[in-house]
Amino acid sequence: MILHIKHRTNYSYSESASQSHNHVCLQPRQTNLQTCLETLVQVTPEPDTFNESVDVYGNKSTLFSLSNLHRECDIVVTSLVETTDTLPPLPSSLNVAGNAIGLTSAKSSDELMAIDCLLPSPFIQASSVLDDFINELPIQKLGVLEYAHALMEHIYSTFRYDPGFSTLVTPLSEIYANRRGVCQDFAHLAIAALRRQGIPARYVSGYLETLPPPGQKKLQGSDASHAWFSVYDANNGWYDFDPTNNKRPDAQYITTAWGRDYADVTPIKGVVYGGGEHTLTVAVDVTRTSEFKLSSVPIASS
Repeated sequence: MILHIKHRTNYSYSESASQSHNHVCLQPRQTNLQTCLETLVQVTPEPDTFNESVDVYGNKSTLFSLSNLHRECDIVVTSLVETTDTLPPLPSSLNVAGNAIGLTSAKSSDELMAIDCLLPSPFIQASSVLDDFINELPIQKLGVLEYAHALMEHIYSTFRYDPGFSTLVTPLSEIYANRRGVCQDFAHLAIAALRRQGIPARYVSGYLETLPPPGQKKLQGSDASHAWFSVYDANNGWYDFDPTNNKRPDAQYITTAWGRDYADVTPIKGVVYGGGEHTLTVAVDVTRTSEFKLSSVPIASS
């Protein structure tokens, strides 16, 4: 399946901004389940500098600067991604102790990231609050992937998706106490619980297909950036789980980046000088197409 993604971010300022420096992390990755056919990053007004970079985890970013007076900054990222229709079955996995042994001689990029993803990170700090949550679902003799799947189901069935409840800085203790939040919160909560038990877990950002297959309910998180978590098994590698929708990400999902938590993969961040008050507008569209070139896909407004 080929998916066309258009992500538009618009900043409007009440006064002229003199400079802005920006970091955009929205280019889809190449994975064993998806192939990024093409990506185009367009910025208005035209930037003075425009560069591409790759971080330590292999995520692609665009960095640009505007040094002339401007009242608006428009960032449009369009991509074509071919996703795999067949989702590999979840294999049998190691238990926590066996997984730890498998990482004792970590050398590959996946293994080294797994080591990073055992530690606290900016949005996911170690906390005893997690112990009560973990006690709701004891790991017992489950393998790390089987436990991740059970944790995904548990969050989906005992927490409520509420887009008006949390912000970027809402602590996990509040998410747990109120048992509500959004995809970012559920991913962070799962990762925190997994790491506290010695299981490597990372944060994954991306998208869901906007239109659901015929006869199926529209998935929560479509028409917006989405997030889920991934767990590392030393025998099998990384496997993804989406607690917001209680499913393993399949051909409807597009992965843009992964890191220790949201701080590593923030879609757009930067600094602006001047500008007064500002208004932010974000619009995302994900649609199926039969085209293999962006130039062949009809332009749709958003």
